[in-house]
Amino acid sequence: MDISVPSSGDIITVGKPVKEKSTGILFPTLCNGFSLAGTGVRIKYGFVKVYAVGSYFDPANFKGFSKDAVEKALLDPMYPRTIRIVMARDLSIQKFTDALNESLKPRMNGEDLEKLEEFRKLNPSVDLIKGAEMELTIRGDTLLYKNATGAVGMIHSVVFTRALCDVYFGSSPVSPALKEGTVEGIARF
Repeated sequence: MDISVPSSGDIITVGKPVKEKSTGILFPTLCNGFSLAGTGVRIKYGFVKVYAVGSYFDPANFKGFSKDAVEKALLDPMYPRTIRIVMARDLSIQKFTDALNESLKPRMNGEDLEKLEEFRKLNPSVDLIKGAEMELTIRGDTLLYKNATGAVGMIHSVVFTRALCDVYFGSSPVSPALKEGTVEGIARF
C-alpha cells in the first residue's frame, strides 16, 4: 500500500479554492488552521501586479463584531492570522524584502528596527519566481514566517507584528482590495 505524506510545500485544502480576481491566482479556503477571509493584489507603479495576497483568520474570533470592530481588530496582532503571498511575477528577493521593510519601517516609529534585518535574513538569497509562496502567521508578538523555499523562521516583536498588520490592514494598505475583501469576508463568517 503506497501512502503519500504531504511535504512542507503541499497544501491540504477543504472546499473549492478561491481565485484572486486580478491575477487569477488560487487560494485554498484553509491555511494553517485559519479560514480564508479575503484576497487582493499588490500593485506597484499603478499597473505592475507584483503578488496576490490572501488573509486567513479564525471565524470564532469575530462573532458579533461590527464593521468598525473588525477594522480595529485587523490592526491588532492579538487576533491571530496568516497572510499568504503568491508571486504574480518574478522578482529579486532583495526588491521584495526592501519593499516590505520600507513599508514597515515608518510604522515601527523607530522601535525594534533590528527586526527588519532579522526579517531580511529569514529569506534565502534566491530570487522569487512567479508562483513562489510565502506565509506570514501573526500571533501576538510572534511572526512565524515560511519563506519561498519552505524554511520557517520566527521574529518576536509586537512592534514588528503590529506594523505588519498596519501594512496590510491600516489606513494606507499595500493592497486596498485585500483589506476591503477581508472586512467583507469576516462579515460573512
